[in-house]
Formats: sequence, structure tokens, C-alpha cells
Amino acid sequence: MIPDAQTGSGPARLPAPGVHFAPDYLARVERLLLRLAGARERREGPGRSALAGGGEEFTGYRPYRPGEDLRAVDWNLLARLDRPFVRVTRREAGERWAILVDASASMGVGPPGKLARAAEVAAALACAGQRIGAVVRVVVSDPADGAPSEFTLRSRIDPQALLRFLECRRAGGDAGLASLLAAPRRVADAGRVFVVGDLLDVDFAALAGLLRRGRELGAVQLLAPVEFEPPVGAVEWWDPEGGERLRLRVDRATVSAYERRLEQHLDSWRTSCARHRIAYACTGTRADFEDIVRALLC
Repeated sequence: MIPDAQTGSGPARLPAPGVHFAPDYLARVERLLLRLAGARERREGPGRSALAGGGEEFTGYRPYRPGEDLRAVDWNLLARLDRPFVRVTRREAGERWAILVDASASMGVGPPGKLARAAEVAAALACAGQRIGAVVRVVVSDPADGAPSEFTLRSRIDPQALLRFLECRRAGGDAGLASLLAAPRRVADAGRVFVVGDLLDVDFAALAGLLRRGRELGAVQLLAPVEFEPPVGAVEWWDPEGGERLRLRVDRATVSAYERRLEQHLDSWRTSCARHRIAYACTGTRADFEDIVRALLC
């Protein structure tokens, strides 16, 4: 639930339902991927793939893509053919990623909006997958008819097309991550799966249901500032998915109790994910998408 002060006057409405990418977004993603590649190579030594891991079976070459780490270039081949190529491993050649994004009404809380930040995280992860040659499917819950919307990012597709797809999404309805996790066939062929949302409509068991041998799993839990620090005083709370309203007076003791319960809830997620080796990032929407993606991929 969110305080009615966040919904404006008149009928209740979501404060931040949409998605908009800044003009420099893809430039920021490019800088992020270069930093990740450099950090990974410093840890693991030269010659290892920045995001796909190292030591996989070599399968061939592919053309160098502008912006990639020059240390990945095969310089002998460049000298012979006068064209830059990079080595491709077995994992890169056949990798498939899936990114599940919650667009239910609770993701319209903000500002900054949860859906807007989730879209930034999802697009950056998709670009990271595309960079290593993976086929990345982005699946977003759709409030219109409950059926999710999908976009597949492949090596030859301009990421701008993915941004346009995400900018058409709006928070609404009650079909969120729970509806996506209930259909695991959507990610059946994915070797790496990320879920991005507030995780308010799912428990850990639903996420753990995606675990399988050889699959890497990551989860991003996004909360708006008002969810971390609820207001004190006379407040009318509104459930954006169910529409219920609740008028009450919130004092400091109530806020403290709420914050303790929230911390216990988040600790439970952190502990469970760590136990099952699931990459997990929980943050407020004021955090930059770069910090969130770095927490998942480093």
C-alpha cells in the first residue's frame, strides 16, 4: 500500500507508472559493460570472457563489435585478414538468457518509479547478454489482459528497439512476477535467468522453482523511497492493485515496527538467496541502475 498523498487529488492514480530512458542511457550502459569487463579480467587474468566466464570450449570466431574490450581481439587473425574478430566459446555460442520484469500496479509507486528503474536494469542486463552473443528474452507482465509481453534481443538487433518496447510498458493490474514464475516454460531453455520487481507478490519458493543444474539465477528487489520510510501522521493508504483504502494515524512507534518487519523480510530474502547461490540485489529506486547491475554480474 502507498500513502494517498502520493496519488494526487481526485481518483487514486499511480504516481510513476511509465518508463522513459534518458538520452545518454545506452552510453552509460556501454561504460558499465567496459568497466565490468575490465574488473572481470583483472580478477581472472587476460583472455577470459568478461561476462560469460572463462575456460569454456573454443568454438570459433565472430566479428568484433564496436565498444568491446580490445583485449578480446585475436590480433593474429586481424593481421592476416585486416578485420577484427574475437574468440567465441561454447557457452557464448549457445547461451540464452531470460529476464522477467514485474509491471503490476505496485511497480508504479515512486518517485523514482519502480518500473522505470526495473526497465533500466533489465535493458542493461539484456545488453550484457547481447555483448557475449547470448539470445536474451525480456518478458514483462502485461496488465491489459494478463498475457505477458516479450521482446527477444539478438546479436544483430539494435538495443534501441528494446528501449522502445520497454517505453511502451506501463504499470497496472495485479499480474506481476507471480504470474510469470507460474509459467516456467517461458524460461525452459535459458541458462541464465533474472527476475526484476518488488517481489511483493512472490515468496522465495516460487523463485527457487526456477533453479536447475547449470542455470544461473539472479533477483532484483526494488522498493520506492516511501516504502523504506513511510510518512508519520494522519495518512490514507491505498492499495494500487486491489483498490482498498485505509485511513489511520501513523506514529513513530508504528513506523519503527514496520521498518523492523521490513528488514526481517529483506534479511530472509538475502539469506535464502545466499544459501542457494542466487545473485540478489535489494535497493531503493534512488540507486543508479549501474550499481544494481554491477551487484548481479560482478
